Amino acid sequence: MAPSMPQIETQIDPTEHLLVLGASGAIGHAVCLAGLARGWMVTGAARAIPEIALEGLEEVTYLAVDPLSKHFEPEQLRTDTPYTAVCWAQGANLNDSVYNVDLDKHRQIYEANVVYILATMKALLEHDLLAPKARMVVISSIWQNLAKQSKLSYCVSKSALQGLVLSAAADLAVDGHLINAVLPGAIDTPMTRHNLHRDQIEALSAATGFGRMPTLTDVSSLVCFLCSPENTGITGQFIAADLGFSHVRIL
Repeated sequence: MAPSMPQIETQIDPTEHLLVLGASGAIGHAVCLAGLARGWMVTGAARAIPEIALEGLEEVTYLAVDPLSKHFEPEQLRTDTPYTAVCWAQGANLNDSVYNVDLDKHRQIYEANVVYILATMKALLEHDLLAPKARMVVISSIWQNLAKQSKLSYCVSKSALQGLVLSAAADLAVDGHLINAVLPGAIDTPMTRHNLHRDQIEALSAATGFGRMPTLTDVSSLVCFLCSPENTGITGQFIAADLGFSHVRIL
C-alpha cells in the first residue's frame, strides 16, 4: 500500500482583491462567488449597481461603470486597495450572417466584446489601479477558434480576443503581469436551456461522453486558479472550459 500524501493546508491571503467586470452576468456572478469562497476581496463592476445584493454576494463591493460611455472616467474603477486580479466577464451576443449583417450592430458587438476590455485595461494601467504582478483573465469563447452558423459578428469579435490577449501578454510582461483567456463552451444555465431545443441540449450533453454540459463552476474554478497566487508563470494562454468539446468527437 502506497504511503498517504501529507495534507498541505493552503492559507488564502485575504489581501487578494479580484475585480470582476461584467459582474451582473451569469459567468461574472459565478466568478464573484468563487472569489468570495476563496476568502478574497471581490469588487464587481457593471453598468448598474443592483438595488438588492444577489444571493451569496452580499460581501461584494459594486461599482457602476460603463467604459463605452462618454461619461466614463478611469477613477470610477478605483477602490481603497489595488487589484491583484481582474476578470473580464462582460460581453454581448448576436445572431447574424454574411447575408444579413448589420454593420452598426456588428460594431456594437465588437465594442462590447473587445473595446470594453481595451478601455478598462488601459484605465487600470494608466491610473496604477493594479497591484504588482497582477493576474488577468479574459472570458472569450470556444467560438474564437471555431465557427457555427448565424454567429458572424460574435465569432469575429471573439477571434479578435486572440490577438488582444497575445499582444497584451507580450506588453504586460515588463511589469510582471500575467494575462490569459478562458474559453467556455455552451454552459448549462437556465438561459441556455431556455434558448436551445431539448434535442440540442441532449446533443451537447452527449458530444464528449461526459453526459453533461460544462457548468458555471467549471468555468469559475478555472478563472480563479489563473487569478490566484498559485499562477506564477502562465500567460498568453487560451484554455477551453468545454469538457473537450472543441477537440473531441464521439463517433
